[in-house]
Amino acid sequence: MSIDITDLRYTYPNRDVPALRDVSLTFRAGDVALIAGKSGSGKTTLIRCINGLIPRSYQQGTLSGQIRYSGESTSALSLAQIARHIGTVMQDPDKQIVATRAFNEIAFGPENLGLPRDEIVARVHSAAKQMRVDHLLERETHTLSGGEQQRMVIAAVLAMQPQALLLDEPLASLDPPSAREALAHFRRLADEGITIVMVEHRVRDALRIEPEQCVVLADGAIAFQGDAAAYRTWLDDRRQIDNERPIANRQWMALRGATPIANLLLSFHDAHFTYPSSPHPQLNGVSLNVHAGDVIALIGPNGAGKSTLCKLAIGINRPSAGGVRLGERDAKDMTVAQIVREVGYVFQNPAAMLFANTLRDELSFGPRNTGMSVAESERNIAQAMAIVGLEDIPLDRSPFGLSFGQQKRVAVASVLTMQPKVLILDEPTAGLDDGTAEDLLTRLLNSDGAPQAVIMVTHDLALARHFANRVVLMREGAIVADGAPQDVLENGDVMTRGGLA
Repeated sequence: MSIDITDLRYTYPNRDVPALRDVSLTFRAGDVALIAGKSGSGKTTLIRCINGLIPRSYQQGTLSGQIRYSGESTSALSLAQIARHIGTVMQDPDKQIVATRAFNEIAFGPENLGLPRDEIVARVHSAAKQMRVDHLLERETHTLSGGEQQRMVIAAVLAMQPQALLLDEPLASLDPPSAREALAHFRRLADEGITIVMVEHRVRDALRIEPEQCVVLADGAIAFQGDAAAYRTWLDDRRQIDNERPIANRQWMALRGATPIANLLLSFHDAHFTYPSSPHPQLNGVSLNVHAGDVIALIGPNGAGKSTLCKLAIGINRPSAGGVRLGERDAKDMTVAQIVREVGYVFQNPAAMLFANTLRDELSFGPRNTGMSVAESERNIAQAMAIVGLEDIPLDRSPFGLSFGQQKRVAVASVLTMQPKVLILDEPTAGLDDGTAEDLLTRLLNSDGAPQAVIMVTHDLALARHFANRVVLMREGAIVADGAPQDVLENGDVMTRGGLA
C-alpha cells in the first residue's frame, strides 16, 4: 500500500495557527519513512490524518487537501475500513489498551475481523513472539511496565497483519536492546512489502535501519525531505546529532550534587513487591538512599522494576516486605497530602495525570487539595510554568488541545506546583525532542524552586551521562550497580549483567 498526501492542511478548533500547512508526501510500499521534528511540530497530527482520526474523531477542526491509499481517496472510508489496512501504534500506549489481560489485548483486533479461533490464537502467539512478550500473555495489562506495554501494543497491531504501519514514537519506552530489536523488525516488515511510517525523536537509533525517506516538520510544514544520508548531513550541519551532549547542569551539580550532603530525603529498605497476576516478584529486596543534591538516573531493561520502585515512594504500591521512609518518617504512616509535599511523581504518560478542562484547574488541583493558600498556589503555578517553558500559554487553554510533548511538560508543572523535595520523572524525554528535553532538565535543575533531589527513570543513556551524578542500574527487581555515570555506563561487564549491553 502506498500513501499519497497532497496539500494537507489542518487547524484544530479554537486555534488560529494551523497544525499542518500544505504538506505533500508519498510513502511507498516496502519503505521505511522517518518523521522527525520538535515537539508540537505537527507529527502526531499527520499520523491522525493518515489513519482517519482526523476528521472522523476530530470533527470540529478545518481540514483541506487529499489522502489516497494506493490511488483511492480515503474520504469515503470509515475508521473500521481504514483500520483493516493501516495499523497505528499511538504515542501513549495507555490510550490504546482495551483489555485487562495481555493475550486478550493482542487478540482484540483479529477477533473484530471475525477470524476463526485457531487463526486468532496463532496470530496472537506469532505477534507476541515477534515482540518478545510471549511470556507476558497471562499478565494483567496494568501490571506491565511502560516498555512491556509498548511492545504488547505493537504486537496487537501486528496481529492485524496491516498493509501499512503508523508508529508514533515506538521507541519512547523501550530499553536499548528492545529498541534495536523493534527497529530490526520494522525493517524486516518493510522488506516484506509493508509501508512503515515512523514518528520518532530517537533519530540516532532510527537512522540505524537506513530509512528510505526522512522528513522533518517545523511549525506544521516540511523543513527537510531526503534519504538517510542526506538527513545525517542536514543534522550534522545543525549540530543536532553528536556523540557528546553539553553538561548543561554543571553549575547545579557543583553546588548540590558533586558530593551528596547528609540530608537523607528518601530511602528504601529491603523492599519487595509482587503484582497479584505475576508469577515473579517485581522487586527483590531493593535498598536505596536518596540524599539532597542527588540527580539519579534509574536505568535498566523493560520490566526491571524501575517504575514499580518509584511507585512505592508515593504509596501507589505498598511493599510486601521491607519499607520506605521519607526523611525520618515511615511512608506507611503518612497521608497522601503529606507524601506529595515530600515526593512528586511525573508519570511516563501524561494522560495518566491530566484530567481538568483548563490548565488553571489542572495546575491548581494539587495545591488546593493540600491546603496551600491561593496566593502561594498562584506563585507556584507561575514559577512551574516558567520552569517547563510554557509561561506564554494562557491558563484558560485546555491541556487536551496541546501536543503530547506540551502535555508532558504540563504534567511536570502540575507536580512542581507542590514544590516536593524529591521529584521522580518517569521517562522524562518521551514525547520530547533532544533540544526540548535538555532545555526542560536544565531549567528544572537550575531554577528557583527546584527540588532538592531528582530521580529520572530513563532509557536515554546520554541523558544519564550528562545530567546525573549517580546511575542506578536495575535488572529483575534488584540493583545491579549504583555509582558515578562513568563507573556504570562505561563498564561493559556491569552493563552486560544489567541487560543493557
